[in-house]
Amino acid sequence: MLSSDVRRLFLEELKTLGERAQRATSHRDEARRLFSHLQLDGPIQALTSLERSSEPILQIAHHHDPAFEVIYGVDGGSTRPMHFEDGTTLCANQAVFLSDPPRRHRGFPLETWRTLALVSHSFQNVGEARVTYTQNEHVHHWRIHLTKDFLEREVEHIVKGLADVTSEPTHAKNMLDIVDIREGLLIVDGALYPIGLYYYLLGDLKGEWGYRWGVRLSDREDIVALLAAPIRLVEACVARKLPIVAINKTPETSWLLRFCLGSPERRWASDRQFMTAVLSDTPKDSLGYTNWFIQEAYPSWEERGSVIDLPKAVSDFALILEPSLYHVAFFYVYDPRVRSVLKIEAPRAVFQFCDPERLRRQILAEIARGKGVPNVIRKADSRARITQEEREALIRVCGLDPDYYYNLSRGESL
Repeated sequence: MLSSDVRRLFLEELKTLGERAQRATSHRDEARRLFSHLQLDGPIQALTSLERSSEPILQIAHHHDPAFEVIYGVDGGSTRPMHFEDGTTLCANQAVFLSDPPRRHRGFPLETWRTLALVSHSFQNVGEARVTYTQNEHVHHWRIHLTKDFLEREVEHIVKGLADVTSEPTHAKNMLDIVDIREGLLIVDGALYPIGLYYYLLGDLKGEWGYRWGVRLSDREDIVALLAAPIRLVEACVARKLPIVAINKTPETSWLLRFCLGSPERRWASDRQFMTAVLSDTPKDSLGYTNWFIQEAYPSWEERGSVIDLPKAVSDFALILEPSLYHVAFFYVYDPRVRSVLKIEAPRAVFQFCDPERLRRQILAEIARGKGVPNVIRKADSRARITQEEREALIRVCGLDPDYYYNLSRGESL
């Protein structure tokens, strides 16, 4: 609890900070000015004419395109990484696939089918690294165990990322085959590709960078195949001429700032902050949105200022399409109802058979009807979510002692 003296000092400092910020140039006005002068001749370019616009939510929500009669969605529910006293880290993720309006297959709703990925890592000698796969009528189960021979650092990040990438895109691709889906629209929750994991894999393949961080995933072909799951999903959708988009709800990267603004102009912590400022003048009853952009390269760790084409560089993925067709096209949407910016991503290959404006219009309509995210993603999230009670029950069943630290001992959630 703050003492009266500390509270008074705190309030005075905050008031001074606010007054100083108000006297400065409005960061929102500055963001809109900079947006109109983005440098779009480098790794990020404008796929359609540079614009920011808005439209009433009710008007957008009434839009229905007969080409997208059924909207499919996939999302996952995670236990989040669980840590144990013996150094073991465990994370599970279950993926759920459903449709709007609801469809059934063999008499069952689509959400009956699940894919579960359980990933563990240990610094102890508790068995060799392995990847196993089993399935019954409705559940596909991946069990992955990593040892310190393959992973010494960044354990929590990679275990969580591997659980996600093994379950969600893999499940979506399986469901495309099971239900034989060839029409509609597929929406994936999260980023289109796990770029962070691809950085580790590519650094590993190149040698020094990956090994410096104690990440040696490329030594396991089965792990590389799982990391390629989003690539395989894109290829499956393109083969069916089924548009696929990803709804990135937390676009915390700064690639737009890095590639499209000069160094003195980068006054925001992330692209999300910048685009929130750009679209903040959107009327409260409208959606604000931008044009489509395309990102052809990412920052390279090898040399300051250099860039790298990630899909092309990871040769172990054995790309079926031309490398440029995997590039991520994206636009931003601001929804005043939830005061947040979404980054909508799609592979360039989609635009071989789907008009960019038509696809953008459909996504905006789904967001307008769903308040913040499309209804199909909201439903998939509710079906896939693993509750805190379920997480704690899994910890008890495991039989290992949780790795408690002080805050946990005070009763904070596991």
